[in-house]
Amino acid sequence: MANAVGAFGRQSGLQVTLSSTQAGNVRTNAVNGRFTPSQALSRMLAGTGIHGRVSGNSAILSSDDQTSDLGATDGSTVLETINVGKGPRSAASGAGFQGTPDWVYETPASVSVISRAAIEKKQPRNAYDLFSGVSGVSVAGAAQNPGVAINVRGLQDQTRVTTTIDGARQNFQQAGHGYTSNVYVDPALIRTVEVDKNAGAGVGSGGSHGGVVGFRTLTADDVLLEGRNAGGWIDATKGTNAYEFYGSAALAARTDDGIDVVAALSRKNLDAYEIGKNGTLESNPGGDKPVFTGSDTTSGLIKAGLDLENDQRIEFGFVGYDARFTTSTALATNENTNHVRNLTGTLTYTYKPDDPLFDLKGQLWWNRTENHQWRSARNGSGAFDLDYGLSTYGFNIENTSTFALATGDLSLHYGTELFLDRAETEAAAGNPTDATNTWWFTGPNPTGDRWLSSTFATAKYEHQEWLEASIGGRYDYYKTTGSSLVNGGSELVIVQEAYCAQYHPLNPTRCIRRIPAVYAQRDIIHNISIDKSAGRFSPEALIALKPQDGIQVFGKYSEGFRPGTLGEMLLGGVHVGGIPISNAPNANLQPETSKTWEVGVNLSGDDLLAAGDSIRFKAAYFDKTIDNYIALGSVTGSPVTGGQIDSFYAYTNLLGESRLRGVEIEGNYDAGPYYFGGTFTYTKGDFSKVYNDNPWDNATSTGNGTVLYVSVAPKYRFTADVGMRFFDDKLNVGARANRVVPSEQLGLFSTVYKAKPFTTFDIYGSWEFNENASLRFAVNNLTDVAYVDPMNSSDFPAPGRTATLSLKVRF
Repeated sequence: MANAVGAFGRQSGLQVTLSSTQAGNVRTNAVNGRFTPSQALSRMLAGTGIHGRVSGNSAILSSDDQTSDLGATDGSTVLETINVGKGPRSAASGAGFQGTPDWVYETPASVSVISRAAIEKKQPRNAYDLFSGVSGVSVAGAAQNPGVAINVRGLQDQTRVTTTIDGARQNFQQAGHGYTSNVYVDPALIRTVEVDKNAGAGVGSGGSHGGVVGFRTLTADDVLLEGRNAGGWIDATKGTNAYEFYGSAALAARTDDGIDVVAALSRKNLDAYEIGKNGTLESNPGGDKPVFTGSDTTSGLIKAGLDLENDQRIEFGFVGYDARFTTSTALATNENTNHVRNLTGTLTYTYKPDDPLFDLKGQLWWNRTENHQWRSARNGSGAFDLDYGLSTYGFNIENTSTFALATGDLSLHYGTELFLDRAETEAAAGNPTDATNTWWFTGPNPTGDRWLSSTFATAKYEHQEWLEASIGGRYDYYKTTGSSLVNGGSELVIVQEAYCAQYHPLNPTRCIRRIPAVYAQRDIIHNISIDKSAGRFSPEALIALKPQDGIQVFGKYSEGFRPGTLGEMLLGGVHVGGIPISNAPNANLQPETSKTWEVGVNLSGDDLLAAGDSIRFKAAYFDKTIDNYIALGSVTGSPVTGGQIDSFYAYTNLLGESRLRGVEIEGNYDAGPYYFGGTFTYTKGDFSKVYNDNPWDNATSTGNGTVLYVSVAPKYRFTADVGMRFFDDKLNVGARANRVVPSEQLGLFSTVYKAKPFTTFDIYGSWEFNENASLRFAVNNLTDVAYVDPMNSSDFPAPGRTATLSLKVRF
């Protein structure tokens, strides 16, 4: 029983408890196939005299006679209390849509999960493809830059959405045309992606109000075959349409004294793809094969864990990502070669004793994202070598204490997180005559520091299994310091004073040939420093009801606070290449604040229409209003006292409220031999179009300024997924349909972000020869549709039909 329960806990992600009245030599039944946790538990324990039931995030086992000491009369060993598993969120897949774990449909919150099973089915070209079909989520990127900008419920960029790798924030921003966020992850190393669309008071939500997207990398359990203490895999993929090669290898081992290690390496090579041939596009300056849409990436990880006595664990992790790619305009008039590295280190401590007062987790982490960029000569200037970099150092600690009351349970979740962003940009001119122009490049990633701390606490009351209510909040405090170089116009300076070249021979005081003074234009460059801090408390409250088993309704109110990033507050320099478009910092930039209402429902059930079937369903409606939304716009004024009045681009606050509303639905029915499910997203964004066009003037004034770019999520997204299983689940085939209807974009750049509604179809499948080898295939964009994702520039349409074939061997 102990071995069987251990396997059940790892696969289901549930916390399993056996009381000391259960015996160590009770034999359970073998369970093979696809079942819900409750179904698997029932089959495993049938006829053993032990009963099991799933309750919330736990599985509870009990004997026919709780007072008996099973095994004591026949000499068997009596077990002490055994806790199995790491809690519900350790599950990598379940009975939900595309393998979503069951805990998602038992959580009164807007949460979506991309399972490991879904990742392998999609055969992703890069991280962009992971999010297709996730309700409430859209993604920008993936044409030339393999980094992605994640949009949750219409919010994107500048840390509005927190993104993490194993708990470490990825805060890198590099300004340009369009989106600024770039998160670099390799799908081959990811076990699950968790998306909390309205993150509450807790680790990860400090300083943001657009949700938390957490990438969780492989563990030893993901690599090892069941019952093995050492092993690994080799996975190789080849495809059409410039999908040259994608391969990974992983090794893992664990010992009986609580040590486990996993290491993995991935290599990917993509070339410039061809777009679809069916359909018409609004514009397509790049032709059938957009330039520089290929990349070379190498990724790896190593993680080691040690289980200590007294239910303690220490885990070290390191994840590295290295990518080389080129960016340019669609016509390749200029080239920027990029070498990006993303390095993440984590040190995690957990303490989970058999004591309701402690469920403790602490973490130290570090992330470094850097882009070494070479820019070709253009606009009359030479080439430049640039180094953009952001290092983030963080610490967080949280604990949950639970108290049993006469009418229910009261739990307190509390903790704090603290992080420091430290950014710097270095530039070197290829031509010595351009040496004085390196300050052009201080804008995209300004030099400075940003501290942010978030202290939070939530009290939750649970009455039996039908009521859950909580109230709490967080207090965020930030401090930003740094400097920025800004164009202050130009002035005439004397290069050479006037002088007399020849005097009259008879009158030496009389000049007969005077050389006039030589003047030249000199740029005036101001170094502007910023030192700003502020704080705010953001409350939240939630109530959830279960009118009957399998049905839960919930409602939540929350507020959010997001101060400006270094890139927003310290924007400087000019448009690179000497184009006379100057940028300027805004010391008066106010933090964004928000208020969000949402209501939702969870439905789950088993054995409904047939034995062994299951249904999982989740839906939510949200309404978010944002004050002081920060956008890049054209302004007029002077960022320095007494400076020249001029036109600049600067981040400024939109006046009045901006509003986001939407509906998110996901569901799945699984009958074993067949399944069908899908997601639906409706998002409506109403952003204010009025802002202070002189942010350095305390008197609010509005004029004819223009917002450059605000990322607007598609109006509708719909995904349907159907599939069948044959030969005891060894052969799986499936198909997906994706329908996207864009919203009207906002800002000056909306002219290059044009998209029409489109529909694509994908097919996929897998054949498991045995537990050691499997073959997977996928054909994405089966009908070879020509389309532009509405989050991306119309200069770069999406890939056309792409077929892939993968072989995975485990040992």
